[in-house]
Amino acid sequence: MTRRMTRYFLAFLALALPAAGWAQADLTPAIRAYNQEQYDRAALHLYNFISSSGQGGDRARAEFYLAQTLEKLNFLESAKFHYGQIVQAGPTHPYYVPSVEGLIQVAEAQDDDVILPSFLDREYNESFQRLRPEFLHKANYFVGVASRAAGDLEGAEAFLLTIPPESSYFARARYLLGIVQIDKGQAAGTIEAMDEASEVALAYFNQVLELSGSHYADLRDLRDLARLGLARTYYGLGDYAQAVKYYEEIPRFSRYWDQALFENGWARFMNDDYGGALGTLQALHAPQFAGAFQPESWTLKATVYYTACLYDEAKEALDLYAKNYSQYARTIQPILATDREASYYYRLISDPAERQKLPRAVYNHLAANRRVAGFNRYIAQLDAEIAAISELASFRGSPLREELIQVAQQQKNLLENVAGSFI
Repeated sequence: MTRRMTRYFLAFLALALPAAGWAQADLTPAIRAYNQEQYDRAALHLYNFISSSGQGGDRARAEFYLAQTLEKLNFLESAKFHYGQIVQAGPTHPYYVPSVEGLIQVAEAQDDDVILPSFLDREYNESFQRLRPEFLHKANYFVGVASRAAGDLEGAEAFLLTIPPESSYFARARYLLGIVQIDKGQAAGTIEAMDEASEVALAYFNQVLELSGSHYADLRDLRDLARLGLARTYYGLGDYAQAVKYYEEIPRFSRYWDQALFENGWARFMNDDYGGALGTLQALHAPQFAGAFQPESWTLKATVYYTACLYDEAKEALDLYAKNYSQYARTIQPILATDREASYYYRLISDPAERQKLPRAVYNHLAANRRVAGFNRYIAQLDAEIAAISELASFRGSPLREELIQVAQQQKNLLENVAGSFI
């Protein structure tokens, strides 16, 4: 529990004790259990109090501290559900602001960058300005993420621009602003607009590269993404030498190195450096990338050889492409042609038996995707939470147990469908 949470709970104790006699009697067991670090018993007492009481300040306190207690038990989805209930009740709830902060804190622990942004986008109102600065910056970032996903590029830009350099999310916001600029240029559809947007995007990506400091979230990863952004933007502008420069700055052990090798092959080819293009492809076709899904790399290789008038080598590259990939369409098409629930496609990744239906390289490509990996982590957390709630002896026979299992299971079902649709 953070110091903030401890202060809130101590305030809860002070406020609860002077309450009416019946309320004080009902809340005392929860207070005692919490102080003795018996959080499971405290949660049960708080839940029973909420179920049996009417409206009022004591009920509102109990609702908030039930969420806090569940978070203390590491039942993060359960805590998020109860924080969310308070937020959905509206700004008149006395614990509205700390519940928004609790939601953000729990979602960070879950690595949830899908559900929370949409929720905050729906609930955002002027009361968010009462959040403490760092939580407000994070809320604005998540709403910016949701706005971009919904195609509201102007709204995304407006929210992301509010995030200052002192925020831990500043690097995230600057990188995403670069992506938003590229989106805006493409949406405009003219060469002039795309070039202008690209110049602005380059500035944002360079800002990320210039940042230093341990307080920035994901800075190492974002610096590699910014290099990719710079390389791709320069490629789009036709400045292939600069594109090569930034592709080659991506470290060998970066998760994006294989992607950078492939794209750098195109940049070198477009820069009339055929030997350099073949060199990057040779690295990409090394044994360490066996099982990787890189079909276009073989057509690029054939194109380089053909342009250099090395026709036998071009044919050999095309033959290898056909050998490695020609059967993939026949394997994948039946899977896509059948009308199935979205969750089925998630099971192609998560279920060892189902994944055998996919070619190895296709499975590796999907499983390594950053978004799919995030879904996997989140769903694994939900499985662990369901198991922990089910096994907690003190919860057996309590309606709270059934409610929390149902909450986590419904979220798991939702995520499996979202992940399946993405896959």
